[in-house]
Amino acid sequence: MDSFASTYLSVFLDELEEQLQTLDHAILELENGGEGDTVQRIFRAAHTLKGSSAAMGFTAIKDVTHKVESVFDLLRQGRLTVSGPLIDTLFRCIDDLKKQKEALKVGQVDDKADPGLMDALEKILAGKPLDDEGGESGAEPETAAPNNAIGNETTDEAELSESSPGIRWRQGELEEMAKKRRENVPLHMVSVTLAKEADMPTVRGMLVHRALSETGEVLAIHPPLNEWDNEELLVSAPISFVVASERSASEIEGNVLQLSQLSEARVAAIDDLLASPVNELPLDSGTTVPASEETEIHMPEAPSEAKEKPEAVAGVEGKVQVQQTVRVDVKRLEHLLNLVGELIIDNTRLQEVRKRLDTRGSQQEEGALLGEVADHLNRVIAELQEGMMKTRMLPIEQLFNRFPRLVRDLSQQAGKEIHFTIEGKETELDRTLIEEISDPLIHILRNAADHGLEAPETRERLGKPRKGNLRLQAMHQENAIVIRVTDDGRGIDARKIKQKALERGDISQEEAARMSDKEAIGLIFRSGMSTAEKVTELSGRGVGMDIVRTQIEKLNGLIDIDTELGQGTIISIKLPLTLAITRSLLVELGKHTLAIPLVHVLETFQLSNASIQRVHGKEVCTVRGDIYPLVRLHDRLGTEPRADGKGYAVMIGAAEKRVCLYVDKLVANQEIVMKPLSAYVGQVPYISGCSILGNGSISLILDVNSVMRDSGTAKDSKTDEAALSQSSRVTKRVTFSLGDQQYALDINQVKEIIRVPAMSQVGMANSEVLGVFSLRDSLLPVFDLSRYLGHHEAEIGEDSRIIVMKGTADGHIGVLVDSVAEVFNMPENEVEPTPSSIGSEVSRYIRGIHKKGDNLTFLLQADALLDAVGCTA
Repeated sequence: MDSFASTYLSVFLDELEEQLQTLDHAILELENGGEGDTVQRIFRAAHTLKGSSAAMGFTAIKDVTHKVESVFDLLRQGRLTVSGPLIDTLFRCIDDLKKQKEALKVGQVDDKADPGLMDALEKILAGKPLDDEGGESGAEPETAAPNNAIGNETTDEAELSESSPGIRWRQGELEEMAKKRRENVPLHMVSVTLAKEADMPTVRGMLVHRALSETGEVLAIHPPLNEWDNEELLVSAPISFVVASERSASEIEGNVLQLSQLSEARVAAIDDLLASPVNELPLDSGTTVPASEETEIHMPEAPSEAKEKPEAVAGVEGKVQVQQTVRVDVKRLEHLLNLVGELIIDNTRLQEVRKRLDTRGSQQEEGALLGEVADHLNRVIAELQEGMMKTRMLPIEQLFNRFPRLVRDLSQQAGKEIHFTIEGKETELDRTLIEEISDPLIHILRNAADHGLEAPETRERLGKPRKGNLRLQAMHQENAIVIRVTDDGRGIDARKIKQKALERGDISQEEAARMSDKEAIGLIFRSGMSTAEKVTELSGRGVGMDIVRTQIEKLNGLIDIDTELGQGTIISIKLPLTLAITRSLLVELGKHTLAIPLVHVLETFQLSNASIQRVHGKEVCTVRGDIYPLVRLHDRLGTEPRADGKGYAVMIGAAEKRVCLYVDKLVANQEIVMKPLSAYVGQVPYISGCSILGNGSISLILDVNSVMRDSGTAKDSKTDEAALSQSSRVTKRVTFSLGDQQYALDINQVKEIIRVPAMSQVGMANSEVLGVFSLRDSLLPVFDLSRYLGHHEAEIGEDSRIIVMKGTADGHIGVLVDSVAEVFNMPENEVEPTPSSIGSEVSRYIRGIHKKGDNLTFLLQADALLDAVGCTA
């Protein structure tokens, strides 16, 4: 690989990846009946790759793309028809280019293209049958032109040479120009002069080449691409292109002028040049416009000669809007994100210091100034964090676009007919997660195509459509993203899995007898487990689902299987939006604070002695009739519990398992910056990392998956989180206390729960308004909820919290409560209507009462509360 290719290899690989995705998607469209626009897109992509690979000196890629370009040129002209063997051969070309791309990444360059592939392409171009595929390539190409056309061709080439006397075009380029001219395709001469101070002239020239390829077909270039490593040559004289395009000169020019660091751009029609004096570019055939380096390019006034011919520039727009992008090394973004994380930590500490100063009643001028600076810094850091997080977020479309081709190949290999649909491609996810989730999704799709969906004949016998349905969905759910793969195939037989596990010795007869269907299906995640009757090239070896789960758990995610025999299977994957900054539930264990990733938290509740029992020497707790293992984190982490014995339970889940954690106190949920443990600390059981809190103390992050592996149990009821989110009969709610009474709000009405900060009083405000404070980038008013519900004025204590309720699009409100009790799933059939005996003024805020043993919880009407404070949702 020469120095030029080494220098610009990363730019070329980025373009190669982009164009290969375009080709993959467009060829699939073509197979499904795509029209002329699809053929044109494929032709442009192949042509762009041919030019850039030739410039880089990658002969094998150039040869393949040149043949592919020729095939689509025949398709454009209607001289070739689309057929199965043709599509298969084109996909072979894409696969070959992908292999060459991977080879380039490790510094290997192929000098020659695959002979078998080139032979297949040659047969297609010659209209011969494809031996490997056993089919015809399509219609015969048109017969050769009569002999007298040779003379015309020679005349055309001579005239085209005369159109640019200062340039020696190569014979092949002249032949291409003559061919397009005979086909009555307009030819344009484009002359571009780079600015003397242009950065990386070779790359700038390649950008011009790419811009012209988007407007038409680039037939000729001077100086030739293989001389572009001489950057002095590119800035010392104009670069000339001949472009075949139906677009006007002004359109071509506008596309070029989007680029910066160009000194001059000139566009003229070849036919006008032939009719003009030598070396003169007539204004009526094009325009000469200096380019600006600004994002908005304003056309300067024409010179005096042009003013005499105003019609010459009538077609040129006065302003071209350009949206510029910059490629940045991922390592730089990662470093910036780490610095933002440090800023977030220090900002939280600064807010704690300010709060302590405010509680001392300091009215000094320096204290007020510190408050102003802290508020402004808080807003700036919040915007900076949001902006940096967006740089990591990419549409999951980049991943999902790979799968239509995969499913198409799977359907052919398995002999199935599959209708594949994708939903939610616009959903954004951390780029690191997109890379890591690819392999698990490929394995799940392969299983669905091979095991899940039946053969067409079998489906017809069962009364199903011949074509099986396979759906891939992505959606946001709370602070996570959920990816679902759904098929309408045979489903998973729990009995077969049990039998296979018994044969392998994974479980005993007694365990199998006690095992529920949900637990049996969970066995599929064990290594070597497979119910396939025969091993195929696609699957059936029993390796994969255990790796899938391990990979998902490494990403702090959950995987769940919901299946019905004969109807189909839904595999759901739940992942955090990002791995760098995550929302977690903070709990206290003795003198320590522990963070539990919120994506794993199903519910929290206060634990009473009556709900704790011992089974086979191990503690369990009962929740609405279900039994779960109880893990006392004090014992696992070696901390001292509270002396009064009071505590809370946090139910967590991973895959099909559930477990309850015993903790001393629930603190709050907030975003934390995840940091790995130092190398000299080593691996600590049940701990995956740490974070620095606002008061400067260190919070350890619980490794949920290690706890689940040791203590989790499968849950065989439809009350697990996935089912609850889909059930209209169960709603997740947060409960809190005011005075001696319990209240509840729907969780979707609650944005977050925070400690009570220092608040500023609002003059002339109603007595219900306690004050305002700055929450990230906006002011948040705080209301005394007790006043609305008939209680005495609330007093702020150690356990007091502010619940931030979702209001209008312009902002939210905070309500002060005495303490937050738990978050749990409340069955709607347990909510009774409000008795008429409750006072009318209070009853308008209460929409029902939930009874849990002897405890009553009043369910609040959030809309009525928001309306009362003048903040309608």
